Amino acid sequence: MKIDPINLILNKEFKYNANVYFISGNEITLMNKVKDLIIKNLDKNDSLDVQTVKNLKSINRDVGLFNKRRLYIVVELDEVEENLIDSFDDDVFLFYCENSPKVNSVKRKFLKNKKSFVIDCYELNKDTKIKIINNFLLYNNLEIEKKLFWNFVDMLDNKYMLLEKELEKIKEIHPENINYDTLIKTISKIDLVDDKIFFKLMSANEDIINTYNSKITNQTEASKFYFTIKKFTSLIIDNEEEKDFEKNIPKYLFREKKTLVSIYQRFSFKKKKNLINLLFKTDIAMRKNASLSVVIGLRFLLNLKKIIIS
Repeated sequence: MKIDPINLILNKEFKYNANVYFISGNEITLMNKVKDLIIKNLDKNDSLDVQTVKNLKSINRDVGLFNKRRLYIVVELDEVEENLIDSFDDDVFLFYCENSPKVNSVKRKFLKNKKSFVIDCYELNKDTKIKIINNFLLYNNLEIEKKLFWNFVDMLDNKYMLLEKELEKIKEIHPENINYDTLIKTISKIDLVDDKIFFKLMSANEDIINTYNSKITNQTEASKFYFTIKKFTSLIIDNEEEKDFEKNIPKYLFREKKTLVSIYQRFSFKKKKNLINLLFKTDIAMRKNASLSVVIGLRFLLNLKKIIIS
């Protein structure tokens, strides 16, 4: 049975009554949030013995008389069969893996089973961000002007954990009413730094490199930088007409609108394909070589400029 990860996170009364939890997707921060939440709630309710195992075949079946119910976190998908899982009686299984053809084939085995929860985790879209923000405002008894609300939606990240951290900052200062100044001062300053780096794309390479090296110094900043720049490039890819592109530029970027439009005008269909290919390769590099993310981020930026001016 398919479960919406955002409903699971926001619903305090969610019933953790499955024997299999299958978490997959490509948004690692959301996958981690869901995994931690499931483990925490299962352990709290049933005081489980939590064990990480390589695969189902590697599980020790020798259970003592007074052993607790077990939660197995399964790392690999070898030999995943429903009848094998059923043979473990009352134990619970949590599978956690990024998308792949193999993952999809295993996932299909559990989709029709009401006692198996399949949880797909992808980047937040506008609708899910709205749901999360409305829940946050209601739960914390906060109000925000209707016009400003849409600025808020645009400002917050599409990565779940980054968005959650920004909401936590606002909760800590707990303004009775959220205004524009509150948002600008509270939402991560690195967003503003990233914007400046992006809008230097048409400068000389030396200027771009110096700005990047002065602002992006560690893995967290590089990751944040990359996913912020992806917001701008997604706007370019997703909008076929210039008028649609202009309409979808976030309102808080009104000062940079002219620059964004001039960059958009340089993109042909071929350049968009090159941009998609660059994003695909950078995504893989960021995941596989996290320790090199600062270097990968700079290389991405210079290759992006190369596509724009070619």
